[in-house]
Amino acid sequence: MLTRKLIAQDIVHVLQKSGLLLQHRIPRVDQPFDGHTTHSNRVQDGSLFIAYKGVSFDAHGAIPGLQEQFAGLGFIVEQQDAFEQMSDQTFVCLVKDSRDAWGWLAAHLYHNPQDQLRMIGITGTNGKTSTVWFLGQLLRTLGEPCLTMGTIGVYCGEEKFPATHTTPDPDELFRLLALAVEKGVTWAAMEVSSHAVVQRRLGPLRFDAAGFTSFSRDHLDFHKDMDEYFAAKWELFSHLLKPDAVAWLSHDLEGWLPPDAFTRGFHFYGTARQGRTLQTGDAIFEVASMTLQSTDLTVTSGSRRWQGRLPFGADFAMANFTAALLIVEGLLPGRTSAADWSRIEPVPGRFEPVPEAFAEGLAVIVDYAHTPDALDKTVHKLRELTKGQLWVVFGCGGDRDRGKRPLMGAVAEKEADVILVTSDNPRSEDPQAIIQDILGGMSQGKHKAIVDREAAILYAIQQAKSGDSILIAGKGHEDYQIIGKEKFPFDDRQVASRCLRTRPTK
Repeated sequence: MLTRKLIAQDIVHVLQKSGLLLQHRIPRVDQPFDGHTTHSNRVQDGSLFIAYKGVSFDAHGAIPGLQEQFAGLGFIVEQQDAFEQMSDQTFVCLVKDSRDAWGWLAAHLYHNPQDQLRMIGITGTNGKTSTVWFLGQLLRTLGEPCLTMGTIGVYCGEEKFPATHTTPDPDELFRLLALAVEKGVTWAAMEVSSHAVVQRRLGPLRFDAAGFTSFSRDHLDFHKDMDEYFAAKWELFSHLLKPDAVAWLSHDLEGWLPPDAFTRGFHFYGTARQGRTLQTGDAIFEVASMTLQSTDLTVTSGSRRWQGRLPFGADFAMANFTAALLIVEGLLPGRTSAADWSRIEPVPGRFEPVPEAFAEGLAVIVDYAHTPDALDKTVHKLRELTKGQLWVVFGCGGDRDRGKRPLMGAVAEKEADVILVTSDNPRSEDPQAIIQDILGGMSQGKHKAIVDREAAILYAIQQAKSGDSILIAGKGHEDYQIIGKEKFPFDDRQVASRCLRTRPTK
């Protein structure tokens, strides 16, 4: 994959174009840089150091030592005093936002691949991953190759790459977009997280289409409050769309939306609920029936009507499928057909059955639900499909929003018969302390605490009876568990399969 050399005058030009450049010193217009970094411990002589103030570390503090050690270093800074301390012989640019500058320079380095792709961005507390997956699937059925990026990984043609973040850092993001262009891909659909927006990872990216799937409590360890959290997500629509972009918003957002959401030509989708006044251009979806193996869905938007069967269950994911369908229809009018739905594959780790369980008369479902809202929807749906007892195995991640833990405990208790509270990714926290936070939202009687996640899954599978359902929630597609600073192999689907092989005959 070809990349550009970073040349001093080109860096200045890119930053001027972005509107981020405030001042600069450029001793040599043709000065080359052998790459760039935001990590002070990865600096090499002749590279460009991008300094910004992070949550726990301000990289500007490393600049004096780096200047002493490396004479040929260039700098991007966002603090006036750091700029003023540089000698006249040092290449330095003072910018409004160093993170944003990083995005623009990464795009430049990879020849601005976003300009050769039709870009689709999806945000929302829950539903981003499913919607991006369905976008890739729908475009594939139409013969339109698509790069998809998000929580479950990066897919480009037949290749899959692991995901380090829901939305990658600029270097990885634009490298992947350039890879898509190199392989002849013409579409890219990606999750746009609130973290990515606040941390300015997107640089010059502007989207041809966008969707907003849902909004509920999450990430309040990062955002000050719900208003700040929503504002971060809304930037996708207020600042990151192309002028003629297609935009679809869930009806459930109406209490949060600013006035311009109703005046800019955005469209809404949802179910036909009593009392709702639908506007021209809105879309309605309806689930006629559902099993763990199929869902019958009807979607109506204006004069278009789709009616078909998807080869997997989870009717609450149909809002996300509807959003993807409407976005593709908006970008490729008249090409979508319900006849293609039989080729749509389910989302990995989203209401995903473990097939071996059916032979035991059980339903074992693995789902990524890790917020109160997502867990509530998943538990409620499985309750509807369960004749016997409903078991729920779940925990909460460490070093994350503690306030949601008792809320998730209360949600699980509402409809489950037996709850096994266990570890998720405890990270640096004491797993037992996380469990106690969850139990704070629950009454006595229904729950049992088992710190070891595999032991909790094994207990549920061995104790459940024919006709019961077991929901294993929180990790979904993840194939690891983080305990302390170590990452261990752990896949709920594989663990459940292994436990089913040891299940005693009932």
